Amino acid sequence: MSGTVADSQQRAQSERLLVRGLALAALEALERERQRIDGLNVYPVPDGDTGANLVATMRALVEELGAGKPNRQAGFRRDLSRASLMLARGTSGVILSQIVRGAVEAAPLSGPVGSRALVTIFERARDAAYSAVAKPAEGTILTLMRELTDEARGLRRKKLSLEQCLDALVTRGEEALERTREQNPLLAEAGVVDAGAAGLLVCLRAIARMVAGAPALVEAPVLRLVASPPER
Repeated sequence: MSGTVADSQQRAQSERLLVRGLALAALEALERERQRIDGLNVYPVPDGDTGANLVATMRALVEELGAGKPNRQAGFRRDLSRASLMLARGTSGVILSQIVRGAVEAAPLSGPVGSRALVTIFERARDAAYSAVAKPAEGTILTLMRELTDEARGLRRKKLSLEQCLDALVTRGEEALERTREQNPLLAEAGVVDAGAAGLLVCLRAIARMVAGAPALVEAPVLRLVASPPER
């Protein structure tokens, strides 16, 4: 085996392990919050399965990333792209899987992820998410993804570390999630935020804490604050 091929396979395996680690952190956070996310599920129909679908989708992606053989980076990303749609469960799972696909496809092949690369990652993830929905609606996971992308663009002009960028994105995500209950009549009537958007924020928070080397949260405070109906 030539050195070039071996190096390519080693980089691909390293990237696969990194993505799997981030996905695993998101999965563990989703599993902790599954019931509360299910409890928020009133849009588009109150079937109470958004949390379960997000968990099932992320678990399938983690297993896929763990089962793959070393190959070139392009092949790894192609495999993940194909698996992301085939393994998704439910509408929320499909959207989340496309966010993962878009983010991985846009991530740099080598080197650190800076604020400029972060913009590209979020733009590609946002576009992939919107492409998965025939009729996008406000007050959903798509709204949160758009606002996160806008925030990433604003951070590009600042000299921040990746950890600082992710912290800022989590803060913007918390604010955007709270607004979803005002953007969708069904959510406003029920007094809850969007379940899919809450799940995405849980994933982002888990990834941000992993990158910063912080321990995982036992309970995400944002869901404690917004899961109860407002006073009338």
